[in-house]
Amino acid sequence: MTTVRVLHLITGLGLGGAETWLARLLPGLAARGFSCQVASLLDLSGPGGALAQGIRAEGVPVHSLGLARGLPLASGGAALLRLAGLLRRTRPAVVQTWLYHADLLGLLAARLSGTGAAVSWGLRCGHMDFSRSGVGTRLAVRACSALSAWPEAVTANSEAGARWHVERLGYRPRRLVLLENGVDTALFQPNAQAREELRSMWGVGPDELLVGLAARLDPMKGHDVFCAALARLRARFPNVRPLFCGPGTEPGGGLDALLARHGLAERALRLGPRQDMPRVLAALDALALPSLGEGFPNALAEGLACGVPAACLDVGAARELAGPGGVVASVEVADAGARAEALVGALGRVLELGPEGRAAMGLAGRRHVAERYGLGAAADRWAAHLRGLAEGA
Repeated sequence: MTTVRVLHLITGLGLGGAETWLARLLPGLAARGFSCQVASLLDLSGPGGALAQGIRAEGVPVHSLGLARGLPLASGGAALLRLAGLLRRTRPAVVQTWLYHADLLGLLAARLSGTGAAVSWGLRCGHMDFSRSGVGTRLAVRACSALSAWPEAVTANSEAGARWHVERLGYRPRRLVLLENGVDTALFQPNAQAREELRSMWGVGPDELLVGLAARLDPMKGHDVFCAALARLRARFPNVRPLFCGPGTEPGGGLDALLARHGLAERALRLGPRQDMPRVLAALDALALPSLGEGFPNALAEGLACGVPAACLDVGAARELAGPGGVVASVEVADAGARAEALVGALGRVLELGPEGRAAMGLAGRRHVAERYGLGAAADRWAAHLRGLAEGA
């Protein structure tokens, strides 16, 4: 089998969904005959490069174009020239881009380089409130919409995300490909020992209900909706406790005022970023997805793989992912109050099942994601897509 060279261009390598999925996909591509390199638009020092070391440890070269966080396009001209030079040196057959800024600069650099590399964009969200985004992101999305017929392919990780970009943002790709993420069900699995150890360490009693939100602190992730829902839910389930996990959720961060406003500060577990997510997820009684704009929610797939039942708002691929492993509530995404009330209903239906009912729902969810969203099958889909582009198919 001919080795195919691919350059993956991504905005940064912090602990985000797209970044984590790329890191997990790379070993599978290597096993399928691909020689990959990764380039980050942002400087990799600090949290923005949290995944870089692990990717390098897999034998994948990682480059940084050195842009500062904030307005990456403000100095995009220099980055564009550096990226074009990198493409001339590495001569990839395919440039796979991840997130809007990388989509735009990757396309322009590939054309500027004259290498003939095929360009495949990556759409990762199912909805986005651009009023909460910086001017750089808004300009990048407008440019991407205008140029969306230029890349050889545009990939999306959910049907909902693909539809939203076409119908709401005006994307007109010449080829639109659905490539859902996958989950490593050998890594993410039920773990009774981890559940017991962590709950004991955290001081969670045997009768307490631990409901988790695994997401970085970001307006699109719905921490405000989750807090409002948990505050209301305590009237019905006084033994419920919220758990927050992800960058920015540690004490002293942006959650302080939100938790205080909803009376949750003393009951909340705030873990910040963790490297042991399979163990953390296995310790939960339920997982919540209050997000406004997920495409393929990695945390949901991973929680289900750990046998944890889920309560979700109907965003992106959440309904297809949850299957029999959760309760999914339809709601108007722009109304925060309605979203909180919908999440209360979904969580209530999960928690009222009792321990045996929740265990049964969680195991049904695990079987569902293992059958439909296994890591190997996802890597096969990506490999077929990238090889087809390299061969001009």
